[in-house]
Amino acid sequence: MEELLSIKLRPKSLKDIIGQEHLVGENKVIYNLVKNKKLFSMILYGHPGIGKTSIATAIAEELGMRYRNLNAVVNNKKDFDTVIEEAKLYDGLIVIVDEIHRLNKNVEEILYPALEDFTLDIVIGKGPTSKSIRIDLPKFTLIGATTKAGSLSTPLRDRFGIVNRLELYDINDLKKIVKRTAQILNVNIDDTSAEEIARRSRGTPRIANRLLKRVRDYAI
Repeated sequence: MEELLSIKLRPKSLKDIIGQEHLVGENKVIYNLVKNKKLFSMILYGHPGIGKTSIATAIAEELGMRYRNLNAVVNNKKDFDTVIEEAKLYDGLIVIVDEIHRLNKNVEEILYPALEDFTLDIVIGKGPTSKSIRIDLPKFTLIGATTKAGSLSTPLRDRFGIVNRLELYDINDLKKIVKRTAQILNVNIDDTSAEEIARRSRGTPRIANRLLKRVRDYAI
């Protein structure tokens, strides 16, 4: 239920994103990429709950592109193989990987040729009779989200065209986020209450939304 609500609160386009003007504002890097429909694989990093995945999904939604979410912690090599194979079916697939700094080495090795040359190396068989074949992939975009950009391996980091930092939100932007969430949840809230929640959210939308839901549940 909590996950479904989180998905419901995510922005559906760049214009729905509040804050992060240095990235999604007019004529800024992500704005221009989406406007010109020329995406590059990118890293979005910053504090937990700051909106990395939300921005990634907003990019896909605005472009009308199919996307898949994976988590580097819980998804294994087979999951990544399957998603990369899916790229052959949908031109322009966007793959969003949370906690990308925690990828294991086997998955990284899959991604190197996929990101660099849009190819997939598959090993058939086992032991001395095994052989490797290379499959061409259509172009796809990988958006990696991480709280620890410094923990990315150098070979993986170097394969991304853009590395962007998300900043903590100020009170005014958090207040707007609280009021937007309240509208989606059909909760009545005045300016003073929205500001009080924003001040206690430590610059993080996820905390702001969580506090709003707690206040709502207490008031009911």
